[in-house]
Amino acid sequence: MKEISLSEYKKLYFDTKKCIPGEHHFVAVYLLSKFNRIPDYLNPDGMKDKCGDIVFENKTKQFSIEVKIGKTSFCFSKNETNSWFTDDKTEPFPNYLIALTQNYLFIIEWKKFSDLFVRLKKPKMILSKSGNSSRISEKELLSEVKNYSFKIDTSKEEDIKTCFDRINKEIEKLWMI
Repeated sequence: MKEISLSEYKKLYFDTKKCIPGEHHFVAVYLLSKFNRIPDYLNPDGMKDKCGDIVFENKTKQFSIEVKIGKTSFCFSKNETNSWFTDDKTEPFPNYLIALTQNYLFIIEWKKFSDLFVRLKKPKMILSKSGNSSRISEKELLSEVKNYSFKIDTSKEEDIKTCFDRINKEIEKLWMI
């Protein structure tokens, strides 16, 4: 399969009148080609001790990335909210959040994003059978993340490559002795 740029991905699947295909599609069509290793798990929703949408794992450690997509905002599922953002949060947590919005690709270290999300949204335990967190918008992220994360104009492929070079180095540390 040919690697495509983020601009191409957005033109084909995002900037159209069609529905946005969703995060699983974004992972499969765009993100997978950015990694130097094949992930051990993709979208392992509900698997015990696996968090995130992209998971690299050795025998004792895991490195995971949660992926979100939305035109101007995104939210978290009931399970994600209850596990990652409430007073009862439980490990494991992802290492990064990658979020694609209309104008930006956000690549944020999880701890920094989690602290930001809790401060802005003050999430509560979701007790109903279904439900989602409050949505966080591109505008909120833009006003908050400038000092400690990557916010990439989606047309700047060289910046995207630099970010993934850094993430790939972190992933490789799983196999260093």
